[in-house]
Amino acid sequence: MNICMVLDSYFPPDIRVEKEAKALIKAGHNIYLLSFGKEGTPSIEIIDGITVIRVHLPDNILIKLRKFLWFDIPGYTSILRKKLKQIIEEYGIDVIHAHDLPAVKIALPVAKRFGIPIIADLHENYPEAIKAWKSVGKTIKSKMISFALNILSPTWLWKKIEKSTLQEVNHIITVVEEAKKHYTNDCGISPEKVSVVMNTEDLDVFDNIKIDRSIVDSYANKFVVSYIGGFGYHRGIDTAIKAIPKIIEEVPHLKLLLVGKGSKEFEVDIKTLCKRLEVEEYVEFVGWVDFRLVPTYIYLSDICLVPHHSSGHTNTTIPHKLFQYMALKKPVIVTDCDPLKRIVEECKCGIVIPSGDHRKLAEAVIMLYKNVELARTLGKNGRKCVEKKYNWKKEAKKLIALYERVKNERDKKIS
Repeated sequence: MNICMVLDSYFPPDIRVEKEAKALIKAGHNIYLLSFGKEGTPSIEIIDGITVIRVHLPDNILIKLRKFLWFDIPGYTSILRKKLKQIIEEYGIDVIHAHDLPAVKIALPVAKRFGIPIIADLHENYPEAIKAWKSVGKTIKSKMISFALNILSPTWLWKKIEKSTLQEVNHIITVVEEAKKHYTNDCGISPEKVSVVMNTEDLDVFDNIKIDRSIVDSYANKFVVSYIGGFGYHRGIDTAIKAIPKIIEEVPHLKLLLVGKGSKEFEVDIKTLCKRLEVEEYVEFVGWVDFRLVPTYIYLSDICLVPHHSSGHTNTTIPHKLFQYMALKKPVIVTDCDPLKRIVEECKCGIVIPSGDHRKLAEAVIMLYKNVELARTLGKNGRKCVEKKYNWKKEAKKLIALYERVKNERDKKIS
């Protein structure tokens, strides 16, 4: 089948989109991907078999406003819909595969006009994600921005959009069982209409990424606890920093590595917290690194963290990094967000602590520091679990099976 993926952002990079596209190409489908284009990128480009078709929008005040408020700008929406229509007509598209709610909202009228099925691939519980993203800081300016966002782009409105939009799609793909429950219970979607395709790791690729020994050696005399991923107020990085004073009572050679980045304001706030607690020497802000270096930073770590604050967002999603940690046999410390708690307890690969509890986080780090055998066992359990269950090879089969179902339904209609 000819499949058009619609992405409401730039491509590359997007690990989930890339893995899904490659899996479908391997299964014999043709993938055309509509995305935005940055200045200097070609309008059409073949990347690993994916035909990437880009729309280059002017970086004007309306586009900036749209990014800031998360709502549609009429001209912006019409440009994308016009391009999608062209792709359908030119390439004979059989299915539209739209990534996340804004892209689904844009693509749905076009799918209906052409009478072709549309699959909503929901990486996030979008209304709850927006609610989390609105937590932009503690300054007066930040609070004013948050207030404005709540007035102009309220969560209740996005929940209404989510429910009405998803009622009209042919099928939904989501990332975790807890998200499926949200769509069935809160949006009234039939369970048969929702498939779970998790953000697990492709071990054939991940296991073959070379470890940078020079980076590993630079932390040889440290007990390294790492957080890898995006920075934000809902990520719980503050919990890890608040735990440091207690940890260093038992672990004097501690180094907390923060690998990733976030808003400037968040980083200022978190560095101010380090200074106030007098723990700056124990925290290293590595910054954003190329994906090929991620295994190196996990490999050199003694413990890896997912300290997310519990919320409607974090209780319905799962971070990719958890499975990367597990793949490299690292014991994990996670908070009791529903998916994290369920998977870590199922796999017996780490310690679950209450959300926001820095004392429990400190106790967990100290326990693993003192009990090397326990840490090693938890790490081995994690690896066994990703080999057996939580890996991309298994998730790709679910995606391919869904498309076989869609193809069969289409063939029945034609006949």
